[in-house]
Amino acid sequence: MNGYKTELLVIGSVLLAAAGQTLIKLGLTGHGAFSRTLLEWPLALTAGVVIGLCVYGLGTVMWFAAVAQRNISYLYPLAGINYVLMGFIGHFLLHEGMGPLRWCGIFVMTTGIVLLSKTNTKESEC
Repeated sequence: MNGYKTELLVIGSVLLAAAGQTLIKLGLTGHGAFSRTLLEWPLALTAGVVIGLCVYGLGTVMWFAAVAQRNISYLYPLAGINYVLMGFIGHFLLHEGMGPLRWCGIFVMTTGIVLLSKTNTKESEC
């Protein structure tokens, strides 16, 4: 399990970033309790925005911990999982439209993430 500590930090970071971004979106678009205004100055900050920023911040701290342990060239493609995850959240949770080209793009990104995660971090395999 220790060998995968960094990858778990990245996955936690990605999940928290996606959750934070989703909460921010819900707060900005007026969804239920997330749209309740907490502060009016200098911008109207809703519960979703404030909670989302806190969750996103926790994900950022996890990202810092991961970057301190491994090469950024290895970790950053793993962080790309966030783009894929947000596509699914946008479509299935927020009911945003996703055309065939966007789904193809998500497939290409997923394939790239898998290929990049399989490379040797010490030397190029190609």
